[in-house]
Amino acid sequence: MDTETIAKAAQKCIENNPIIVIGSGASIPHGIPGMHDLSVYLQQNVAPEDARDHEAWEKVQDELRDGSHLEQALSDVSLPSSLVEVILGHTWTFIAGHDKDVFMKSARGEEQYPLADLLYQLSRSTNIQLHIVTPNYDRLAEYAVDMSQMIHATGFGPGYIRRREGAERYSFRRGAHVQRTVRIWKVHGSLDWFEDPEGVPISLPITENLPDGLRPLIVTPGVSKYERTHDEPFRSVIQGADSALQDANSFMCIGYGFRDSHIQPKLVERCRQMHVPIVILARTLTDEARQFITNGAGDNFLALECDGDGTKCYLSEVPEGFVIPGSSFWSLDRFNKLAF
Repeated sequence: MDTETIAKAAQKCIENNPIIVIGSGASIPHGIPGMHDLSVYLQQNVAPEDARDHEAWEKVQDELRDGSHLEQALSDVSLPSSLVEVILGHTWTFIAGHDKDVFMKSARGEEQYPLADLLYQLSRSTNIQLHIVTPNYDRLAEYAVDMSQMIHATGFGPGYIRRREGAERYSFRRGAHVQRTVRIWKVHGSLDWFEDPEGVPISLPITENLPDGLRPLIVTPGVSKYERTHDEPFRSVIQGADSALQDANSFMCIGYGFRDSHIQPKLVERCRQMHVPIVILARTLTDEARQFITNGAGDNFLALECDGDGTKCYLSEVPEGFVIPGSSFWSLDRFNKLAF
């Protein structure tokens, strides 16, 4: 097996206009903290005053000290709703601060987006709409779309005070032509989504601090995330993501850990039953990603991860993997050069 074999597998996926699935591993290189950093931040900053909240938080911290990851710890402990709100606020504040830094660097032209290069290449086809599905709260996907000179749509209308677009989705034109648009399905919410006192969703794209009287519409790790996703706008977003995934002719997963029940089943269904091509890029494949490759990826997959100064490549023909030394095809920047 050689570089040409990998390139052909990559191009097969690209030719089918893939649905792009983005996980936290795609945001970390830009300075957005991952789950471990969020866990540390919450342990240092959550200080419940209510006795019941304090007791529940102590149990969470005990689990974390015993080696549980954050989502597992928050799932194993029954959390009072008041404590969930505290965790929600701290989570928003932590991620939003780093997101703002990335936004300002982007505005100054100091941030490079391999995802923007990928989107630009995909937009050169006859397709006028691309899809990204992500559980991330941050807005790096939106920034990348902006840098690719396309329009992003997340389920809210244009403007500074955005209301949901409803059943009739917006379309945009440039002159006589429909403008190419990237639909971003944010299944766990976004930093600029909020709920007003009447429970109505609203999007405020220019928000430095958590607005008084508004509640962040993000789904925190743990049991509560499954409760929140039955409400709007999450329900409609998940339905839209399901539809996009259901109809996909190929997938491209970037920094995605294969741990989310709102995305995972459709990937398995399409890849195992319909044998659609899938490419997986990761610095390090998670155990869940390896399990997917073994049992759910069908016979049309390419997975790439870092291996020292090279790339370990997994193909349906070589599921045990092989290493291409002196390469970094697992990174999106280098992958783009390989595929295009």
